[in-house]
Amino acid sequence: MRIWTLLISFCAVFLLAATPDESLEERFDELMELRHQGEFSLMLEELEALHKSFPDDAGVLWRMARTRADVADRTESEERRKALFLQSLEESRMAVELDPESSEAVLTKAIAAGRAGMVSGTRQQVELSRQVKELADRAIELDESNDLAYHVRGRWHFEVAGLGFFARNAVRIVYGGLPGASMEQAKADYRRAIELEDRVVHRYELGRVLLELDRRDEARQQFQTAIAMPYGDVTDVIYKERSHRLLMRMR
Repeated sequence: MRIWTLLISFCAVFLLAATPDESLEERFDELMELRHQGEFSLMLEELEALHKSFPDDAGVLWRMARTRADVADRTESEERRKALFLQSLEESRMAVELDPESSEAVLTKAIAAGRAGMVSGTRQQVELSRQVKELADRAIELDESNDLAYHVRGRWHFEVAGLGFFARNAVRIVYGGLPGASMEQAKADYRRAIELEDRVVHRYELGRVLLELDRRDEARQQFQTAIAMPYGDVTDVIYKERSHRLLMRMR
């Protein structure tokens, strides 16, 4: 059931935990370079080392949780993927406990809940889906400029609104249902995300929503824009390719 449907390992010895003369924020900036290179596993190793030095730092924890989910996305073993997603969810929960006012920590828990739902049974999927909506709302409440929080909420609306009539009824009767969702709200959330930070993934997902709303010309424009945008994130190549495939199907 669709409930919730982003080379240099020899250098690791030099990428140790932050020293007293180096702030954590500086280390985070350095580690983002690993993400830009697609080195998610190495980035996770470095964050785990930082966590040993700073076990009560929410910033380390939510980054570690989010990176672990990225690693899981690129893991072929279903058993290993599930373990990584569940570990990511636990780490994000700890981050929120340490800093409940952090929009990024709360957003990471929403992301982790959505990923964990992908490898869970139906009852757990429904519960995790409820959490995704609540957490995305909370992340936006904490920081209205968090474009990725709008993206996650938009994705939630897209997935839940896209459930068929019988699936919706089954969820309602057996598991108590889900909050109301709509493609219009998904569209509004993606448009807001684009206003805050124009990303390839936002354009691609907005295009998918517009296709569902049978606004093909507008959807085509979003896919074309996504393809034409400069690369800004390591995942952009994926969403550019997907935009291209959908454009070809629309011909």
